[in-house]
Amino acid sequence: MKNILKYILPAILLSTVLLCCAPAKWTPIRQCNTGISWPPPPDDPKVRYLGILTGFHQEGLTLSSLVFGESNKGRIIKPVAIVRGHDDRMAIADQGRKGVHLYIPASQEYHFIFEANGESIQSPVGVAFDDQEKLYVTESLLRKILVFDAQGNFQSAITMAGNEMIQRPTGIVFNTYDKQLYVSDTLRHQILVFNKNGDFVTRLSSRGDTLGTLNFPTHLGCDKEGNLYIVDSLNFRTQIYSPKTLTWQMFGRHGNGSGDFASPKGIDVDKNGIIYIAEALFDTVQLFDNTGRYLLAIGSQGNGQGQFWMPSGLSIDEKDRLYVCDTYNQRIQIMQIISD
Repeated sequence: MKNILKYILPAILLSTVLLCCAPAKWTPIRQCNTGISWPPPPDDPKVRYLGILTGFHQEGLTLSSLVFGESNKGRIIKPVAIVRGHDDRMAIADQGRKGVHLYIPASQEYHFIFEANGESIQSPVGVAFDDQEKLYVTESLLRKILVFDAQGNFQSAITMAGNEMIQRPTGIVFNTYDKQLYVSDTLRHQILVFNKNGDFVTRLSSRGDTLGTLNFPTHLGCDKEGNLYIVDSLNFRTQIYSPKTLTWQMFGRHGNGSGDFASPKGIDVDKNGIIYIAEALFDTVQLFDNTGRYLLAIGSQGNGQGQFWMPSGLSIDEKDRLYVCDTYNQRIQIMQIISD
């Protein structure tokens, strides 16, 4: 028996080492259901439910799972923002985990980003990819915009807007029209504009309640024409800024009826120009046309499929799939937008 063990144990050890040295492959943890749509039958559906994303799972056997058991590394706890890249990669700002989930499906890579240059991330609020898949993260407590390369390696931090320090960076979006980064500085009631090198370009707006002024702006989105959509949170409205014409538009009002705003959060625009805005207090996502006319609400309060508990960030990818951070249900819900 001793002679047998003498050969078996080294073979087991070698197999384990080789297995653990192999590149880890990760897959999303999903639940799927295709039976829900908005508006409900008999009306023609405009949005169809696809499923739920709750985290990322490492495939196969690893040394850590052998020694310590199954890891919760890829679990989503409190998602507040999500963005999709051109190659279907995704980044999720997770305030419960104090970090960012970065998943690259082409190589099945998963990275959990929890520090930048040795400093722990405390409050990630917004995420954006540029056209080279560089990742930008707004860190509201550290008052920085953190910059990572396509594999999630820290590159730099943006802390200044001209000669002023950034106060509270929140919403962020990369505008493919002018190749510039737009960032909400909520406490300054401004939108800051940077180029891809992190150089400050200009600032938009000041505090107020008239057209073109802001009161605690937060989430941002862009349409295919390059128009910037701003959640003007404490003015309870959405403002639209055109970098082409340097003009402003606005819609929305405070209230508790359909199409009103009480706590507007994430915003994005689909290929047809329909505007999607998460309304946290109503536990819905509200849809508006490009004139600001209310069209439809999707979701309701609860923890079932197609229900929300204080949704926040949202994002629409190039295949017109809608991703909603269902923040207090600890998940991302995914819908398919049905184009005419």
